[in-house]
Amino acid sequence: MTDYIVLNGHITPVEDANISSFDAGLLHGAGLFETLRVLNGTALNLTDHLQRLSESGQCLGLDIQVDPIIVNGWIADLLELHNMRDARVRITVTRGDTRENSDPQLTTVLTAIPFEPYPAALYENGMAVIISQYAQNPMGPLTGHKSTSYMDRLLALREARMVHAGEALWFTSTDKILAEACVSNIFIGFADGTFATPPTRFPVPLAPPVDGNAERFVPRLALPGITRKHVLRLCAENGISATEKMMTIHDVLSAKEIFLTNAIMGVMPVTHIEGHTVGIGKPGPLTQCLAGLYNAFIQEQSHGPTH
Repeated sequence: MTDYIVLNGHITPVEDANISSFDAGLLHGAGLFETLRVLNGTALNLTDHLQRLSESGQCLGLDIQVDPIIVNGWIADLLELHNMRDARVRITVTRGDTRENSDPQLTTVLTAIPFEPYPAALYENGMAVIISQYAQNPMGPLTGHKSTSYMDRLLALREARMVHAGEALWFTSTDKILAEACVSNIFIGFADGTFATPPTRFPVPLAPPVDGNAERFVPRLALPGITRKHVLRLCAENGISATEKMMTIHDVLSAKEIFLTNAIMGVMPVTHIEGHTVGIGKPGPLTQCLAGLYNAFIQEQSHGPTH
């Protein structure tokens, strides 16, 4: 069976897809991407993903203008060609050909592969994670964006998998503030039944502006995850206290429940951090509750209007 992608707005067989050897994504990792889940033919939270892609583009100098209706059409075409209803879709946008100095045309690639869920045993028993030896840089221009410059995350994930863990937690280098995991956001559950997740940005700038643009100097701590956003909303709607909070390793090790979120894993319980056991070593009751609420939310999306 022929595989297809969408390349710069055109459905293209994979073997015929040509991207310049001078593309900035290939040469410099200069690009952004979004990964989203398709369930029962519906691209979940598509508008949220495209808005984040566009906002990151504005921050990093990429004028990404994407119409959800058009992108949804591309996805529908790929699903039909591949005879899929459940898929993992990735949208990648790079700066384009580096030889076009004046007004480079962005390269846009959309791919769809069959959705492969995380093993059911992880949801039943919880995931093990490690503490990354690498550090989050709040002043880094790529922090908080889904950049194609992903080697550091891949290295940390490889180290996690070498010890049979599924993720690695990142902290800042100076204050040792909890930020996120390699490919997911993190929620910490406390003994009083409340949850907290690291803020996407520091409450105050770490450095004064030099050109009057204070926004540019607000450090970023974590990716503004789409699943994270909806889990916070579900908490608010269901009487579960969840806030954004600066946290340290002490908060992590004293947690009664921990879970991770992203578009592919949904709500993933964490029961072990290296040699430390979280709570009683099983997914906590509120984590299980939120997993059920989130799964019901995406099921509702998949049977309702296309997003």
